[in-house]
Amino acid sequence: MTISYQSAQQTMQEINQALMPKQADSPFTILPFTDDYLDRRHMIYQTLDDQVLDKGQLDELNYLKIQERYPERYIMWPASVNVLKNALLHGLNDDDIDNWLLNVIAKLEEAKESKIYLSRIELSRLNEYLAKQAKGSELVSYLDTYKPRSGIGLYQLPNGKEWYQSKLNFYYTEAVSPSNLLAQVQHQLADKFINSREYAEHLTEENSNYALGMIKTRCQELKPGLNWLDDYVNLPATVANCQFTLTKQEQALLLALMEVDLGIHYQGWSLKQATVTLQSRLKLTEQQAYSLIEGVALHPASVITFLPKI
Repeated sequence: MTISYQSAQQTMQEINQALMPKQADSPFTILPFTDDYLDRRHMIYQTLDDQVLDKGQLDELNYLKIQERYPERYIMWPASVNVLKNALLHGLNDDDIDNWLLNVIAKLEEAKESKIYLSRIELSRLNEYLAKQAKGSELVSYLDTYKPRSGIGLYQLPNGKEWYQSKLNFYYTEAVSPSNLLAQVQHQLADKFINSREYAEHLTEENSNYALGMIKTRCQELKPGLNWLDDYVNLPATVANCQFTLTKQEQALLLALMEVDLGIHYQGWSLKQATVTLQSRLKLTEQQAYSLIEGVALHPASVITFLPKI
C-alpha cells in the first residue's frame, strides 16, 4: 500500500504537532522521538509513493530517510522548539507529558554510551524552556549537573561530519565538499563589512531559522515539504523556483552566516571563534551575533540553500 504526497504531509503534521503545531483541530496523540513516533514516521517515509514525486520532493524524501541513521533520536527534545509549552497549551495528558520527560532523561543517559552529548547552546535552550513551566522538575535536576560537549556543531557527534554532509547535499542540491563550499563563500565575502543590525532585528527565540524566515518574506510560492524543522517548506525547491534579488547587504549577511555554519559544523569552531568571525564580517550587537549563531547551530546547513542565488 502506498500513500500520496499530500497524505504523507498531513500525517507528518499530525505526528509532529508537539514540534510544529499546524492543525488547530487535530488532537495531540504523540510526543516526539518515542519508539512509537519513530515507527510511525518511518512508515510514512516507506509507504510514500515515490513514483509520482518530482525531483525536489524525491530529494527531500531521500534526505529525510538518511537522517534516520543519525543521532537525532537520542535527543528527544530538539532545542529549536519548546515541546513542553506546545504540549501543555494543547492539553496533552499530564501523565503522558511526565512519562515523556522521564524518557528524555533516559535517552540522554543512553546517548552518553555512544558519546552523544547536548551542546551548550542546546542545554541553555532547554533550561530556558523549563524555567518558564512548573513541570519537569526531574529534568531540571538532571540538566543541572549535565556536562555538555565542548563544541556547538555537528562535527563533534559520532558520524557528525557525514551527518552534516548529508544536510549540505540536500540544501545545496548537489554533493560538494564543505572545504570547497567554504572557499567559495570566503572568496565572495572578501572585503565585505556591513551594518546588519536592521536585518537581524526580527530574530526571536521562536524564529531561529533565518533561511526559512527570509524565504517566507521573499517567495510567493512555498513548495510543500515534509520536514517540520523547515515548517513543511521544501527550502531548496522553493528557492530554485523563486525570483528575487538580494541586496549587497543581504548577500553579505547570508554569506557570513554560511561561513559560520561551515565553521562550527565542519571545522569545529567554538562559540567564541564563531562570534569573533561573524563580528569581523558584520556590525552586530552581541545579542544579535549570538542569536544568529544559535540559529545556525540549531538549523545546520539550511542557510546554504541561498548560495546558488548569490
